[in-house]
Amino acid sequence: MAITPETKIGDFLAAHPDQQEALIARVPEFARLRNPVLRRTVAKLATVEHAARMAGLPTAELVRFLRELAGEAAGSVAEGTAPVEDLRPDWARSSTVRSTLDADALMAAGEHPLARVRRALLTLASGEAMQLLSPFRPEPLLDQFRQEGTPCWCEAEGTGRFRTWILKP
Repeated sequence: MAITPETKIGDFLAAHPDQQEALIARVPEFARLRNPVLRRTVAKLATVEHAARMAGLPTAELVRFLRELAGEAAGSVAEGTAPVEDLRPDWARSSTVRSTLDADALMAAGEHPLARVRRALLTLASGEAMQLLSPFRPEPLLDQFRQEGTPCWCEAEGTGRFRTWILKP
């Protein structure tokens, strides 16, 4: 397996299950991978690039570390462009929110946040928003909605807490 920024974290862990604890020791934010729901869901969607952004690390640094754990040659890693945080959009305000979901509670119940967010969006009128509260920046979810043309915006609320706003177009 050649580890690149596009490698899925779940694929890495499937190929190198013995390296989970070393990964967690280096990046404590990945301790959540011990949660079987996260392991089955988010880890299958999250790329190394997503994981690096969640952890606040340069992508190249995480790629090199995973290559070292896997016994691969370090090689060069193309540096991606870091996402630029947009200013809060006008629609991302309390008055537009009609639904709030807590990712921790969903995952504890064995439910994937993406599926639940999609169902919640169906109940909203155009121009209404929902929020997802999570212990990490939900990069795979953000990328998925952006690719589909669904406006979303995420803000950090402090150490280890994020609020993601999703607008029904």
